[in-house]
Amino acid sequence: MSQLPIGIGDEEAQKRFLGQNTGFLVECGKLYELLKKVFIRSLVSARAEHQVEQIGEGLQLSQAEEIAVQDRKMAEVVIFYLGRAAADDFSEVLILAGNGRGIGAYKILRGMYERLVTAAFIAKKPSEARIFLSHSFIEREKLWNRLKEILPDTKDERTPEQIKEFEDECNEAKAKLKASICNKCKQPITQEQWTRVSLDTMAQQADANLGVAYAYCYLLPTFHSHATAFGLESRLRMTETGFSFKETSEPEARKAVLYAHVLILRLLKLQNNYFGLGLDAEIDSRWNEFPKIWKSESNEVLPAGPVRDL
Repeated sequence: MSQLPIGIGDEEAQKRFLGQNTGFLVECGKLYELLKKVFIRSLVSARAEHQVEQIGEGLQLSQAEEIAVQDRKMAEVVIFYLGRAAADDFSEVLILAGNGRGIGAYKILRGMYERLVTAAFIAKKPSEARIFLSHSFIEREKLWNRLKEILPDTKDERTPEQIKEFEDECNEAKAKLKASICNKCKQPITQEQWTRVSLDTMAQQADANLGVAYAYCYLLPTFHSHATAFGLESRLRMTETGFSFKETSEPEARKAVLYAHVLILRLLKLQNNYFGLGLDAEIDSRWNEFPKIWKSESNEVLPAGPVRDL
């Protein structure tokens, strides 16, 4: 008889999850139908074209106007596809939570929150999309430099012309980063991230409700994602003979799903409002179901509640 398992996961944890989250799981199908409407479509740059119409059809765009239109187009791409990635995160949270892996679900929740906040921030400030996209060259440069250290032959995979073009693109991307001077030493401060604004500040500027969720949807998951004392303590229990490692994290699983539910509703709201999809009534119906599903838990975990305005 074959020793190959017929499935992967914790069957007993799955049964418990299904029994404890029936209301949410029924709602989940309706959420996925909405996600299909939001993301299974062609991305048409309606906002950018409308911006051109406002300037005046047939008129020559100034350099500043042309830059504004291009910023808007780049912002639409970033907002749409960050949202699409966050929708995938939502599914990954459910897979891990459904198998009793709540801490693993938290780790995915962190990325989901970060993508949603970044998209919402760029929706308010489209010019930031250009810097966000150009930062890809800096990220690839870091990887390239590290690979050259451990695998010197890596540089032979590119021609001198390709290397020169790549270096020029990296230098151009670095030049777009916001400059800052240290108040003490008066020297330039090296900027590692694509924006000087911290994620919690981005959240507050984009949507105060996302700011409320920062502690539970980003800070707490970060403690679990990295090697922290807090994260380690969360995975241990004290027994008569000493410490014991927790095999599952099912209590965290339910909370991770609750937070992911909040974020997916905000994601739907952001995409609908920004792209003018006309799904207001359907999204409002999904918002109305949230407090029914989670009852007092939503107030206990997110004091401000899932406020709808964006």
